[in-house]
Amino acid sequence: MWASLSRGVSYLLHPFLMPVWLLLILFGTGILPIYLPVGIKRYILMVVTVDTLVVPALGILLMRVFGLLGDFSLSRRHERTLPMLIVALCYGLCGWMLGSSPMLFLLRRMMFAAMACTLFALLVNLRWQVSLHMTAAGAATGMVAILLYAGYTNLVWVFCGAVLCSGVLGSARLCLGKHTPAQVAVGFAGGFLLAVAVLLLA
Repeated sequence: MWASLSRGVSYLLHPFLMPVWLLLILFGTGILPIYLPVGIKRYILMVVTVDTLVVPALGILLMRVFGLLGDFSLSRRHERTLPMLIVALCYGLCGWMLGSSPMLFLLRRMMFAAMACTLFALLVNLRWQVSLHMTAAGAATGMVAILLYAGYTNLVWVFCGAVLCSGVLGSARLCLGKHTPAQVAVGFAGGFLLAVAVLLLA
């Protein structure tokens, strides 16, 4: 039962889904203006979903079909480099496609922060395996923390939820035997600190 629950949590909080969850939070809390035209909202949702979910998933599927990956979970460290490079490029492309509108400045900055976190995981992966799930969770939590720090006090419960979900996700990855406690901790801390640094300094 615990293994099934852990797999469900891992799928629900998969790194590919984190940008979509963040986008929904930005719209749901009013940080992205609710009065944006429907066409612009659809464009934003399409760009974020295609660039951060569909294209990376399709790339991994094709690599699996052509025998470049042993499995979809990317459990082998040496197989992670190319998929992570693709994901990082997709985040950068997403940030670029959002354009220079001041209304989308925050979302664009978040995409570049996500790209930086993916490159961090890629560099660490050259010598040591780190949890990609926890890197993404740390980045998402760091982004919410910065928004809270910037004065969006309506995000207090969102931040508490992000911390709780990160703890549940870390426990799930350990329960499944996918990572060691050090890999989980380093992934979360690296994603959190790098996302905060990019949003504050970039």
